Amino acid sequence: MSRDSSACSKLPRLYLSRPATVLPDEAIDNEAALSRVRESFRGAAAEWEPIEQGIRYVFDRCNTKMRYLDEDSALSPGEFAARAASACLRENGSAATDIDLLIYGGIARDAFEPATAAEVAGRLGARPLHAMDVTCACAGLIEALHVAAAYFALHDDIHTALICAGELTRDRITYDMQSLEEMAVGVAGLTLGNAAAALLISREPLRAGSARLVGVLHKTLSEHYALCRAPVDGHFTSHSKELFALAVHVPPEIRRLVADAGWTPEEVDHYAFHQPSEAVLERVFAELGARPQACVHTHSLFGNTASTSWALALDYRLRNGTVAVGDKIVVASAAAGFTIVAAAAVWEG
Repeated sequence: MSRDSSACSKLPRLYLSRPATVLPDEAIDNEAALSRVRESFRGAAAEWEPIEQGIRYVFDRCNTKMRYLDEDSALSPGEFAARAASACLRENGSAATDIDLLIYGGIARDAFEPATAAEVAGRLGARPLHAMDVTCACAGLIEALHVAAAYFALHDDIHTALICAGELTRDRITYDMQSLEEMAVGVAGLTLGNAAAALLISREPLRAGSARLVGVLHKTLSEHYALCRAPVDGHFTSHSKELFALAVHVPPEIRRLVADAGWTPEEVDHYAFHQPSEAVLERVFAELGARPQACVHTHSLFGNTASTSWALALDYRLRNGTVAVGDKIVVASAAAGFTIVAAAAVWEG
């Protein structure tokens, strides 16, 4: 028995709520993002043309069209996440005092201490409880689910958990690209968007609908840790070509997860994955042998919203697609590190 199948066999019976998501009010299209780069450019017109072409090429390959960016410098990631958490509680008829465990899985944070989860819990009025942060790049929110499942297995007194993230890019995106070299490592930041998401996890089905968790998976290929960075004090950079090439490692891991659940990739009804690029996802889904109608693509709508991308994709499918009782769902994120985190669930309505 593999390490992951053994872990799945120890999962307690848990239900994952539908995501509650929050977007900023302001939508930014490609031309607006490109104009910010042009305004920062200090070189000659002839030097700008290849930079613009490179940016447009990336937008086209990723199918980037819109992203939402919050310009309120006073908004903290904790407050942003708390908005989604409040919506999640409200939709499920739950109170903040029902939460026994709260895990913040986002990249964005505005302080080293306290844990952003403590801020979210304080804003909600959730107490007493376990509260902590999990950091795992764009896989953090699914890793929060993984950690929460372990807490449920260890602590019989935990009945309800909440996982959340509030992804704000702020000054992490650089529009200062003076050369093709700077454009190559900075252009991925132009596809980023802001979003908050929250989900409840419970030992019982949830009022607004829920999926029964049947498997979890985590694998890190740490030799690739330097390909993508969001420094403590600096701009987000990504060697996107090399990073996206690592997507070949995703299908084998997803196959292991679904096999442990007793499924085949073709039987999965909904794949809600992290959304860094539509082209990359299409390659992953094709290699998996997934049915096209099972694959959710939302990058063109929201951009890459980091750890919340898969939650927006799942929420979009639930609101706009046909999700029936008994449908098989796989959520996954491949993130800087290079880390693959995924979970399998069955929708129970």
